[in-house]
Amino acid sequence: MKKNRENAQATSPIGRNLPTRERVLEVACELFAEAGFHGTHLREICKRAETNVAGVCYHFQSKEGLYQAVMMEAGRQLSDLDRNFITSTQLPAEHRLLALTESLLQRLGAKRAWIAKLLARELADHADSAHNYAASRLERDFVLLQAAMKDLTGAQDRGEAVRLHALTLISECLFYSLIAENPRHPLTQLTVTPPTRALARFLTKHLLRAIQTESAEQDISDFTL
Repeated sequence: MKKNRENAQATSPIGRNLPTRERVLEVACELFAEAGFHGTHLREICKRAETNVAGVCYHFQSKEGLYQAVMMEAGRQLSDLDRNFITSTQLPAEHRLLALTESLLQRLGAKRAWIAKLLARELADHADSAHNYAASRLERDFVLLQAAMKDLTGAQDRGEAVRLHALTLISECLFYSLIAENPRHPLTQLTVTPPTRALARFLTKHLLRAIQTESAEQDISDFTL
């Protein structure tokens, strides 16, 4: 009896005995993160996932559909907040900033570092037909960071400064997640990346110092030095 390729199991290290759809998605997450949409070919995905183009199209319709699925998976994992993370407004703003920063580093590091790579690839080589679900999930962090910073400053008229600080913190988390994956890169070799909690504390303290310094100065929207 002919085996159903869509339900076949693989024994490859990457597939880890996953069904075809999950196996293809796992391989695609890795390859799209490494080479971007335009630099990734279906034949390489099929080779690593031990399937064929027909199997990929059966589950995802096309390369574009597979890329959308990868983006949705990245967004899903970014939305999977640590249950110990609390956003209650009853917590001090400093604690919320630290918790958000540590959560971002955790969700973009280790086994999820491919998400940071995927976001960086999208910045450099955007797939016009794709909706960036991963980037849209960062909007929640962006909003929460701004809310905590506004509570710290007690001012509602420094919107541009607050937005820039929030975006800077997110970009720093992305940067440290990326360099942790490239130990031989010259920038990585400049320093030893500290553990997640220590790095989160450093980034938060740096942000707090910047906010405190600016609180006695004019709004950054003037862009004067």
